[in-house]
Amino acid sequence: MTNKKNYSFFAFYSVDENQKGKLNYISLKFLCLSLYMIGFYYVFLCNSFESVSLEIFKNYKTKANANDLKCNELCLEENKHSINNDLGKSNKENECNISTCHINYNDISKNLTETELREVLKSFKECPPKENLRNIWNHTIGLAKEGFYNQLKDLKGSIQKYLDNDIYVGVHEDDDKIYLYERMWNEYISRFYETIINEEKEYTRKFYSIINVNHTLDDILNFIYSFLEHIELLKKELYEKCQKEFSQKISKNVNKKK
Repeated sequence: MTNKKNYSFFAFYSVDENQKGKLNYISLKFLCLSLYMIGFYYVFLCNSFESVSLEIFKNYKTKANANDLKCNELCLEENKHSINNDLGKSNKENECNISTCHINYNDISKNLTETELREVLKSFKECPPKENLRNIWNHTIGLAKEGFYNQLKDLKGSIQKYLDNDIYVGVHEDDDKIYLYERMWNEYISRFYETIINEEKEYTRKFYSIINVNHTLDDILNFIYSFLEHIELLKKELYEKCQKEFSQKISKNVNKKK
């Protein structure tokens, strides 16, 4: 009887021990699985956080670089604007130191009028640079040529009635017809142009010989004023001489007809 009880107790104890062992095994397995899951999520979260942090850092770095670039561009633009303003002010100050006139005499695409040229010359407070002097001389020569061309127009106008009723006198070797008054007029034009070219060459040579050595503002002004005065006298002289000669030849030709 006692043995039977002992057996029953042992059997119960064995079953209980087996269940405890099984429970301990399951608990250990669950614990390991839980630790594994916790470790997995920890690694996952770390990687995710690292990726997000890296992306945020990249975006921040990109924006920072963009902001730096924009800032540099703005600074560069401001410096450029400041430099241009300084250069502009410097050029204006230099021009103001040389001249009080606002006429751009360095633009030689269009000749100055005599009034404009004289205004420029009167405005100088000191002698301009050599390149500026060359431009002023170009305007002076252009003014002289224009005066000669206008003189030729006036002279032709005074004999136009004879040119309109010209007299045929023969033909050239190239079979072009020759007319009396037209031939006379062409001779006068040639003389005018020859005079213009010679005067221009001579006075230009003298002008450059002045500016290529030590010179003063008075040297330049006196030379230009004397040239303009000389041209005025020369125009008048040529006009009167040509008109007189032309009238004499016309009268001589009329008398021949009689």
